[in-house]
Amino acid sequence: MTIDKQKLQKLLWSEVAAWKANCAEWKRNTEALQEFLGEKTVEEVALELLAENEALRDGANFRSIQSLRQDCEALRKDAERYRWLRENAQQDVDGWGNELPVLVHAMGHTPEWKSRIDQSIDAGMTAAVQP
Repeated sequence: MTIDKQKLQKLLWSEVAAWKANCAEWKRNTEALQEFLGEKTVEEVALELLAENEALRDGANFRSIQSLRQDCEALRKDAERYRWLRENAQQDVDGWGNELPVLVHAMGHTPEWKSRIDQSIDAGMTAAVQP
């Protein structure tokens, strides 16, 4: 769709403001909007804009952005675990005590142990915030 969205937005806000204020400019704003739209109705333009937004959401760029957001969330969680582990390594975490850093290093290279370590750290983090 090739429509000047900024101009459309300005005209629509002018229309809304004049209508809400029951202003005499309302008719002039309506005419300006109709002139801008030409043969199209506001409803047709709205439907075209919604379809355009839908196409953008389904596009590869948007999927890439969603994937990056998921990656960032996973990295944020890992960073929280690391900070918690670093600050609590000397405490008895899930019964591992001072051995935890050694176990993390020695066993952290397989998916099974990574998962167990993450679960243990998550449990320790949860227990640390509960009274």
